[in-house]
Amino acid sequence: MHALGNVVRFGAVAVVATLALSGCSGRGSSVASSQESATPEASWTRPDAPPDPQTLIRAGDLAVSQVPDSVLIFIESQTSDAGTWKARVVTPDGTEHQLKIESEAAAVLVGPTATEDSDADKAKRRANVDGTHLDYRGAVDRILHAVPSGSITELSLLDVNGTVVWEADVWDDKLAERDVAVDAASGAVTVNRQV
Repeated sequence: MHALGNVVRFGAVAVVATLALSGCSGRGSSVASSQESATPEASWTRPDAPPDPQTLIRAGDLAVSQVPDSVLIFIESQTSDAGTWKARVVTPDGTEHQLKIESEAAAVLVGPTATEDSDADKAKRRANVDGTHLDYRGAVDRILHAVPSGSITELSLLDVNGTVVWEADVWDDKLAERDVAVDAASGAVTVNRQV
């Protein structure tokens, strides 16, 4: 039902979103081809219809449930891979585990697979997690408050110049891409700009 709301909400790309939602690629369609060649944004990798923000939450919840005592530090919608989600979680010792999750966040397709990292990488991840008072769910809430009706396609926990932040790629209701950053300690939105 939410997907149908997206079609209405994204007006100018309703034709493309309708094709994507119906399972048609639109390749060979004169409508899709004319839109792609007529717009300067044709080289962008913007989604036809961004994922429902609640799907990101479900995918994050599923990822965390697969690795005991883990914390989500990264999640991204993989539009080039049938809309799957790529996620990374970290355990208390700093070990990262990678997962690939089905597009509707109903099943884990690959993983969890632990990465082989240096002690320095593990220490950095532990420091980032220790500097966080806001988990990914709280970050999503702050981001969607800053970009109403937005859709998050990537969310990462990072250290930016000594401050731990949640950085997000967000698509607004006009399918304009925005960079949004939320201070992971205070919850303040520190960046909200169109790309």
